[in-house]
Amino acid sequence: MNSIIAEAVQLLQQNQPLKAAEILSPYYYANLDNPRFLHFYALAKSQSGEHRVGVDLLNKAIELQPQVAEYHHNLAAIYRLIGEFQLSEDHYLTALRLKPDYAEAYFNYSATRKFTADDPVIELIEQQAARNDLSDEDRCFLGFAGGKIFNDIKDYEKAFTYYEMGNRCRNAKFDVEEFRKGIDRTIEVFSAETIRELSQHGLQTDLPVFIIGMPRTGTTLVEQILSSHPQVHGAGELSDISSIASTLPRHTPGQTPYPECIHQLPTNAFSGFGQAYLKRLRTFDSHASRIINKMPGNFLHLGLITILFPQAKVIHCRRDPLDTCLSCYFQRFRQWHDYSHDLKDLGRYYLEYERLMEHWQQVLPQKPYELAYADLVQNQEAISRELVEFIGVDWDDQCLDFHANQRPVTTASNWQVRRPMNRSGLERWKNYDQYLGGLRQVLAGEENTGEEN
Repeated sequence: MNSIIAEAVQLLQQNQPLKAAEILSPYYYANLDNPRFLHFYALAKSQSGEHRVGVDLLNKAIELQPQVAEYHHNLAAIYRLIGEFQLSEDHYLTALRLKPDYAEAYFNYSATRKFTADDPVIELIEQQAARNDLSDEDRCFLGFAGGKIFNDIKDYEKAFTYYEMGNRCRNAKFDVEEFRKGIDRTIEVFSAETIRELSQHGLQTDLPVFIIGMPRTGTTLVEQILSSHPQVHGAGELSDISSIASTLPRHTPGQTPYPECIHQLPTNAFSGFGQAYLKRLRTFDSHASRIINKMPGNFLHLGLITILFPQAKVIHCRRDPLDTCLSCYFQRFRQWHDYSHDLKDLGRYYLEYERLMEHWQQVLPQKPYELAYADLVQNQEAISRELVEFIGVDWDDQCLDFHANQRPVTTASNWQVRRPMNRSGLERWKNYDQYLGGLRQVLAGEENTGEEN
């Protein structure tokens, strides 16, 4: 049995939960008293979208072996996904009681609620962070946990110190020159003429909707509002478009890299990839009129998206540049986003993102809807009505009660989008103004390369 579980764990690490569940499923009834099996089967089921099954399986594992901190931690994570924050909090606290040095549990627990200055977890985090035997990974978890909690209690100096520690311990490196070259190539390849010519071979469908922009600009909130509509399904952050982009070179004679390969593809490739993407969308909802992919980084691929789906609606979320960059700096992204661990790199990335978006505005035949986060927060109903009209469905009042939407939310904003609209995210940068000199210089195009953050 151990080899079967090991194989499933490997598949989970490779982000293949359906395959992991498939190989474990035949052994379920023979392992009803095996908590380790139940634990990993629960993770496979939950990560495949069957969150309630995951909850039941993990509760069974805990009944058999209640003292394993990881079981409580992972059950808490699933409860958080489905919006049951009190149960999530209870199990995170149990995990920390069983394993007081569980750095990842501190980090995940910090995202379940707003903290007050008298919370006992503050002293525990400070004790852990003061240790000199921590791995970089644990120090990183504690840094982002402490940053979130001290931000909650308005101790901004201490919060920033913790966030700095968390970001430093990611040991990330961002090659801005390489990124700039990629943007240059995208701008060169995707001219208005190329998009107009190749989009004739795309699919005429209005099923796909894309929400794009920098991370932390309200993309989850917009998806939550729209997916509260009975005809609209929010599929979350799907990486399919970037996967298509990386696969396209294989369909050219000389394996020409993307995006240059776009000119060498057989014309039926566009409809073929488009059909495959639509088939994938229908696995999320077989009846919806619109299905949303809210992968923010799809701003890199708007040319390809327009060629594949000329009628697709694109919503571009924008937020104050300082708030955007600071919020990214305060976020421990699971993967990618190497630019986010240094404020100057964030500024450099942001300028390239803006440069590319200006290009898309000039060359796309159908312009994205430009959504300002501040406008949405201050004029919820008016902007929500505009969004619903833009994607081409009739208004439904459920879109105003987005916080009551019970669908699982897997992004970092899953706590916020279960609350009514509030303005706490506006002008947050003012609390950290003294630390933003270097970022301001970069955003203003006045960068002094010899200066540190």
